[in-house]
Amino acid sequence: MKLQRVLPAALLLVTTGSASAADFHVMTPLVCHTRVSPLFTTGGQYLDPNNGVRQNAWSMLMRWQGNIASTPVSYNVGAFTGLNVPAPYSTWQRGQQPESATGTPATQVHCYDAAMGLNTWTTPRIHVEGGGYNDMFGYAWSPGSRPRPFSLYTSRDGVVGTWPTELVLQGDMAVPLVTGWNTSNGGATWNVLSNPGPGDIFNSGVAQLSMFAYLRDTSHSNLRPIAILAGVYANNGPAACPTNGRGNINYDYPSGVWFTGNALCTTDVSTVRYTGATTTTSHFSDLRFFRAHYTRQNLINLVRRINNQQCASDATGKLLANSCNCPTPGVSCPPIGYSTNPDDYVVEYTGVLAEIIQCNPTQGCDTVITDRQISMASRVHGYGAFWYVP
Repeated sequence: MKLQRVLPAALLLVTTGSASAADFHVMTPLVCHTRVSPLFTTGGQYLDPNNGVRQNAWSMLMRWQGNIASTPVSYNVGAFTGLNVPAPYSTWQRGQQPESATGTPATQVHCYDAAMGLNTWTTPRIHVEGGGYNDMFGYAWSPGSRPRPFSLYTSRDGVVGTWPTELVLQGDMAVPLVTGWNTSNGGATWNVLSNPGPGDIFNSGVAQLSMFAYLRDTSHSNLRPIAILAGVYANNGPAACPTNGRGNINYDYPSGVWFTGNALCTTDVSTVRYTGATTTTSHFSDLRFFRAHYTRQNLINLVRRINNQQCASDATGKLLANSCNCPTPGVSCPPIGYSTNPDDYVVEYTGVLAEIIQCNPTQGCDTVITDRQISMASRVHGYGAFWYVP
């Protein structure tokens, strides 16, 4: 079938084989944001009561960077992110004050576009449990309106039957800038690393841009959501798909959530049917189209491995030491016991995550590190989540 392309990218439907554009059903509302002030929020951990995620709405959540979501920014953030918003810039931008045109932390939202600029130079040195400084542009549903992307479809083109449905995350994205710095003399001199790659991690830090969704098991209200992440960019790699076909599974911290975070690959927990671009370890300025699928079987595999505490593995399928096998679920790792029925799962929050963290050889990776710095600029156009009938 001839490829079909519908703009903006939230409705960009690219199909192959026998599928048609009608088989994609949008879950996230398509909105050209013209009044953006309410979208900028701040908050702590996702599981916290006041996490900054707006319900039944889009939001630009700015975390661990101080109370910067309410302060307009007047410098041209688009010089770094590639998103050129109309004047006055302060209408569409929020970030750190005092601001600097050298690239103090800021985010942008305009119509179908969003952009995130992260920078450790002027960000508060506080320990972030389970990750780094991050911005999250996404959409969340209230409990009564959360979609069920894995429920069986019962009517198709007027024909009654059953077809398995899938969750799809997609959008156009760019990572125009990633820069790292390191010092060995207390900051008297700094060495700069432009576009730091996997070999530069401990001389600068880690940066990533990923599509994400939080899935909730409605049959076990006491269990935490499960996060799925599809990598667009990660300077620590790997960009290659696992040779054993098993996706990575882990948890962010003991009182946090289980998650699977992988490059755009077909594995036991993720599927690629079509994508315009795949995960990269090098920054890029042009908008590229990324898409990831999660089938019912992917979800079953993910849940079974979590319930069995089977997480990271090597090329032979052997679990890596200290990867996430947990002797006391609910204490030293998140609780387990999730349903293996895909019909039980809803999506409660989905979007795009930009994140950075400093790393050095002695402390590993931590947001309190002072002898390393890293910055990243990223852009998102037309992100959307769908349910799809193959």
